[in-house]
Amino acid sequence: MTTAATIRGNTRPAGAVPRQLRQGAACLLLVAGLAASAGTVAATTDASAFAMPGNRDCAECPEMVVVPAGRFMMGSASTEPGHDINEAPRHEVVFARPFAIGKYEVTFDEWDACVADGGCTAVPDEGWGRGRRPVLYVNFEMAVGYTRWLSDKTGQPYRLPSEAQWEYAARGGTSTPWFWGEDAKRACEFGNVGDDALRVERPEWPLHDCNDGYARTTAPVGHFKPNGFGLHDTAGNAWEWVEDCYNPGYEGAPGDGSAWLSGDCVRRVVRGGGWYNKPETVRSAQRYAGDDPARQNNTLGFRVVRLLP
Repeated sequence: MTTAATIRGNTRPAGAVPRQLRQGAACLLLVAGLAASAGTVAATTDASAFAMPGNRDCAECPEMVVVPAGRFMMGSASTEPGHDINEAPRHEVVFARPFAIGKYEVTFDEWDACVADGGCTAVPDEGWGRGRRPVLYVNFEMAVGYTRWLSDKTGQPYRLPSEAQWEYAARGGTSTPWFWGEDAKRACEFGNVGDDALRVERPEWPLHDCNDGYARTTAPVGHFKPNGFGLHDTAGNAWEWVEDCYNPGYEGAPGDGSAWLSGDCVRRVVRGGGWYNKPETVRSAQRYAGDDPARQNNTLGFRVVRLLP
């Protein structure tokens, strides 16, 4: 991946039960299973799984969203605008258990807490501000290091999302090119993308025909509308590292939502697009074709996943 300045083409039998209750429970499970298959089950806020209110395990920890068990079709059809061969074949992925994923990209506030505790290395902010903006200049190993720090601090199993977990959560129960639907011009309601504000500075770039108010900078996380699962900024703002090694297509990909840890592990996958990207690049299925895991720049961030009991 290049920096935005050199843009690459803009480019997870204690007692008997009455028969009526057993039947009712079975019906509820059937309905939930069918809804999950259709991608319509909403994410939950299961506070019982977390140590603190707001689905957090500590005051400095990221806020999480519990994504339901279910299934979805990963990748894109050849007819989808912007489709790339590395998004094929489209295939079913089944999540047998729910998992928790960051509601937002990891912020500078959260990263700086890790730095203050000795678990992370300080990184610059491009002069755009820190606080609630997504942390930048974090390479793959640094992102993994942050998850280890979280795990050590909380006693809970944090890690980067698998690519399948990321796409399932990013789609928010949809199968359209963008999680909000088919209309790329609505992007500025939902994310910080390459838009009319940036076109003033870069008229030659292919950009969105809308204005999100941020020209050449990230936006504070949560500024834009969420997807159907309640996640913010899965389209634009900062590209996000995932755990998987790069493979040029989905032939042989895991079907259970786990990370694909074979293939070209010299390169790692990033998802979601950034603040400077065109419509095709912020689609839910878009995969950047393998990034140098040592790379740090003003477009690279991440979010985390936490396994549930």
